[in-house]
Amino acid sequence: MADNDALLVVAMAGDLVLDVSQAEGAPQFSYRVDSKTLRESSRYFDNLLSDRFSEGEQLSAALAALKRAGHSNLADAPIDALPRVTIVDVGRTSVSTIRELLADFLRAIHGEDLSVAAPPVPNLANLAVVADRFDATETLSRYVRRKRYGALLDAKSAKGRISTGMTEERVRQKLLVGLLFDHAPWVTRYSKHLILRDSSQWQPGVEEDHTRPLWWNLPNGVEDELIQRREYILETINSLQSHFLKLYTSGERQCKLGYDTSIQCDSFQLGEMAPYDYKGPFTTTPNRRIILETSNGCWSRCANVRHTKWTEITPIVGYEPGYFHSLI
Repeated sequence: MADNDALLVVAMAGDLVLDVSQAEGAPQFSYRVDSKTLRESSRYFDNLLSDRFSEGEQLSAALAALKRAGHSNLADAPIDALPRVTIVDVGRTSVSTIRELLADFLRAIHGEDLSVAAPPVPNLANLAVVADRFDATETLSRYVRRKRYGALLDAKSAKGRISTGMTEERVRQKLLVGLLFDHAPWVTRYSKHLILRDSSQWQPGVEEDHTRPLWWNLPNGVEDELIQRREYILETINSLQSHFLKLYTSGERQCKLGYDTSIQCDSFQLGEMAPYDYKGPFTTTPNRRIILETSNGCWSRCANVRHTKWTEITPIVGYEPGYFHSLI
């Protein structure tokens, strides 16, 4: 692939020049491409370059004029004679300039190698955004699978395990790549991580920012689905806690085998449940507080969970108040 300051040549015999910018008045970059390849790879370009739009009519007329001028081999045709199509907006990416990003997108469309042999996660995430913008995710998905980019990245990260230092943005980037490029392991792994660990985007008072990259508001309803699944899990955990605390603080004996130690048995069982409820991957410190704050169970000896003091429960189970505070 040849290139110069004014034009990036993706297809040497390309019959079309794309002039692309991120916004009106923003820097514009030009790419020589093959219109047939674009139409076969992207539903957006298939529609745009059809005779239903003026761009498609102009393309057909310009190619017919080139043929009449004797340019049967378009590789020899002067650049100025090629038809041009202007594109504005390539999607909500995180790059400061779209020049190389669009070049890599078009290279992938044409089956060429990317500018980086093993692109990092941010590069793949931005490619996914552009592919989604131009409705070419199927083509890019096949390309990414053929190049085994996902497997290569997993091999570098301890068999795909999520490191403790991984930022939420990186988690979201991988999830977007998994969703749009049909890489199921990443969808499973990183959607689970967000559900269990929560997101800065889901906090009260946080409004959606449409200027941020696409992975901060996952498309196709996925963002809302993750929020809903997290709420269901929290409600389930909360309801279990409320149910058993209501039973064991009701004043009614739960151990009904008739032993003299039934009172101690109730105390022991409630005491065992308390630390159990605060173990596991879902019970991080923020989640524990949410579980306590969102409970709506009422008890005969304790008010609503949101107002319950551990000093009211600890005499029942025989723990010191500080024990429960150490859990949360």
